[in-house]
Amino acid sequence: MMINITPSRLRLLTGGFLLLLLSGCFKDKVTKSYTIVRPVYTLKTTVLGNIKGSPTQSIDTIGRLYLKDPFIYLNEPEKGIHVIDNSDPAHPRQTAFLNIPGNEEIAIKGNTLYADMYRDLLAIDISNPSNVNVTGTAHNVFLDRYEGLGGYMTVNNGVISDSSLIITGYITKDTSFSTDAPKSLGGGLVYYTPFNGTYTLASSSSGGGSGTGIAGSMAKMVLTNNYIYTISERHSLGVVDATNTPSPALKNTVYAGYDLETIYPFNDKLFLGSQEGVYIYDISSPGNPVSAGTFTHGRACDPVVADGNYAYVTLHAGTTCGGASNELDVVDVQNLQTPSLIKTYPMTKPGGLCKDNNLLFVCDGAEGVKLYDASDPSNLLFITQIGQTTASDVIAVNQHLYVTTTSGLYQYDYSNIHDIRLLSFLSVKK
Repeated sequence: MMINITPSRLRLLTGGFLLLLLSGCFKDKVTKSYTIVRPVYTLKTTVLGNIKGSPTQSIDTIGRLYLKDPFIYLNEPEKGIHVIDNSDPAHPRQTAFLNIPGNEEIAIKGNTLYADMYRDLLAIDISNPSNVNVTGTAHNVFLDRYEGLGGYMTVNNGVISDSSLIITGYITKDTSFSTDAPKSLGGGLVYYTPFNGTYTLASSSSGGGSGTGIAGSMAKMVLTNNYIYTISERHSLGVVDATNTPSPALKNTVYAGYDLETIYPFNDKLFLGSQEGVYIYDISSPGNPVSAGTFTHGRACDPVVADGNYAYVTLHAGTTCGGASNELDVVDVQNLQTPSLIKTYPMTKPGGLCKDNNLLFVCDGAEGVKLYDASDPSNLLFITQIGQTTASDVIAVNQHLYVTTTSGLYQYDYSNIHDIRLLSFLSVKK
């Protein structure tokens, strides 16, 4: 629920605490602090028209990572996508920025990039990354995208009250006042002002090839067999037909499990990581996913990758997912109907992971990326540790490793696993 703090309401709130003082129950003077957050609105037509491939800009935070030669596509959560020319991995070059409010996910088919903009899925022609254009929109694909800043403000596709507007930013203001109240009630409140019939126009910044690209293990949207699969809600799988590449169409939404978090495709299967386990779906008929099996674990955040015979699942604690586990689970999925735990390996705080043949890369928080020989899944052999920074996700392909961290994007050459070389580092804005 959104609360608009007006002077009159503030006086009323203060007055309420004064009544408590008169009751004689409280004597301590405390400071109440709160933050007023005001959304910035822009005409939706203006937002779509400004997705053109703007000049490059600094990277403030890193979200999803997606690869499609020769480019790296790096999501900046809720803001858009940085396009990076990686023709020379030792010198990656920022090429353009796609200004997409509410963006978190990326997928590419041929010259078409698919990206979420709050609830909608956009199809964008990226034949020329510096001069792109939106070719199609599938509406209401991401049904869980209704929370604004901090998860407190209810919005609908980034729009409040007026469907012609979309939220493109927030203006915050901190304030405080003193009152007589229990100390335990002081501080930390956040209030959101609702749409009041007016809006502020936000300032806006005005890859080739065939096939699809490669997503990381933290992805909530994947593209395979001409279909896009998304986590539509916390418990549902959205199925989007991308056969007509420039004009994707939502085909259906399937209840798929509880508290879904990530999607990993392998051959004709989808492995859905959730807070309670791994849900496996058969997509032999791409438009109609069918449940094939479930592996249940203790409650924790849960990305997953698979190689056909085994699934590798990381669990980490200390988040809103709950649970206290920090571990890597290896699961036998050769019999999909009865997947079974092979072995558990203790970790510090694992996150994203990937597999390249018999090499397994696991992001393990402040310990960087751990590399294992996974020739025998029941007896993983530790090889080395890569980096000493907080790693969140990793992609390994053609002896080339991409690692996203809180500080930036690292690229490594692992052609010699006993002498892994740093190729480049693209830093976020300090």
